[in-house]
Amino acid sequence: MNTPLKRVLIVEDDESIRDSTKELLELEGYTVECAKDGEEGIQTLRYSEVLPDLILLDLMMPIKDGFQFRLEQQQDPKLAQVPVVIMTADGHAEQKKERLNAKGYIKKPSDIETILEVVKQCCP
Repeated sequence: MNTPLKRVLIVEDDESIRDSTKELLELEGYTVECAKDGEEGIQTLRYSEVLPDLILLDLMMPIKDGFQFRLEQQQDPKLAQVPVVIMTADGHAEQKKERLNAKGYIKKPSDIETILEVVKQCCP
């Protein structure tokens, strides 16, 4: 019996980061959806028939940033169960991870190995 594919939602406003991360994860066998900002990310979650197993969340985005996204996500019991890994260029990634109750973080810019390692740890 085949194991079901793990699903990842990437919420990232930088198109090149979003697209390259999507391609990388798809090559590793993940099913990937993308959102260009926090508002689109929340709507994607709310209307998904199958929730993702993990969310990769940029913190600095227009319209609705990662902090606002996470606040809304945590207020909805159904959506709150989906673990989040934050993606940030900020030097205080560990503190932000704790503040947002995230499962992990990826510092930007990041290399392929780091992204895959963090995703595999948080989405086994």
